[in-house]
Amino acid sequence: MSSPERYRVLALSAAKHDYVPLAFKDHPRFQVVGVSDEPSAAGWVHECNEQLAADLGVPYQPGIDAAIARHRPHVAVVSSEAARHARLSVRAAEAGLHVVQDKPMTPTVADADTIVEAVERAGVRFLLWNRNTQPAIEEARQLVNAGEIGEPRAIHVDFFFSKDAGVLLDSDEPEEVPDNWLSEGELTVEGIYPLAYMRHILGLDALRAFGRTSAHFFRRHAERGVEDIATVSLEMERGVIGSLCIGRIGQPSHPNVGELRVHVIGSAGALVIAEPRPEVAVYTRGQTPEDPRNRRTDEETDRRQVDLLVNALDTGGDTLLTARQGRHIVATVAAALQSARTGRPCQVSRPG
Repeated sequence: MSSPERYRVLALSAAKHDYVPLAFKDHPRFQVVGVSDEPSAAGWVHECNEQLAADLGVPYQPGIDAAIARHRPHVAVVSSEAARHARLSVRAAEAGLHVVQDKPMTPTVADADTIVEAVERAGVRFLLWNRNTQPAIEEARQLVNAGEIGEPRAIHVDFFFSKDAGVLLDSDEPEEVPDNWLSEGELTVEGIYPLAYMRHILGLDALRAFGRTSAHFFRRHAERGVEDIATVSLEMERGVIGSLCIGRIGQPSHPNVGELRVHVIGSAGALVIAEPRPEVAVYTRGQTPEDPRNRRTDEETDRRQVDLLVNALDTGGDTLLTARQGRHIVATVAAALQSARTGRPCQVSRPG
């Protein structure tokens, strides 16, 4: 069967972020045809969905089966609360739709397994949204594959992002936590990014994990028993050692998006990759504390990810981050969190 000239896209929820469905807007090979969600979704979720539909200039129709019948999409973009990711992605795959899903893939390994099973049974493509198209990450992968540093021996990622999450831990200020803050830890939610870097650059999976977690900065994390900062050590395939430090460190802590850096040590050299670069520093009158001083000069990374998806859909090849690869990231995070609770290294589970 030949590929369509344009793939029709149905956005299933915009509870978490709108940047994933918006990445398909104005792409010559995609047409966003509508937004839908479960009628039982929370009121604030329906409000987010209505706003996304307005931004895209498409209808919002609660009731997923009816929306699929109406719009006949080829692709579903799932950006709901993480707890609903598996249910919506499985539903889309069972309807024969390719799936593009926001992070994290799922809160549990069991949920990730249901996505893998549904996607493979239906024979559709699955893309877990990621940051692997950042120019520095792509170049690091090319250098490693070309043997520039010999055989990889170790990899470390710092992924500290300078965003706030309400009141600081040592503050007496009252706080009203918004409904859309879902009490998820930062390793759970953001760990996909550094772990995907490791796999993309080296092409290796983690085998065993040792983790440490803490609520160091923000009260809402501490009160709910979830982490805002974590460290993870990994035993990887081929004897490679991996490690990462990840955390939400607050907006005033860094002049741009955060300290995002990758170190790769090889048998014949090493790489140090500053993920946000290329960037330009901006200093001018009238800047607010929220304005980033250092700004990326390459803002086409989402577009490149969509371009690669087109190729996967046209050829039947793999996406940039497949369901099985995403499932392994979920399992690695789960092993690290279990290790943090028990104080012992934990095996990364494999599919049954």
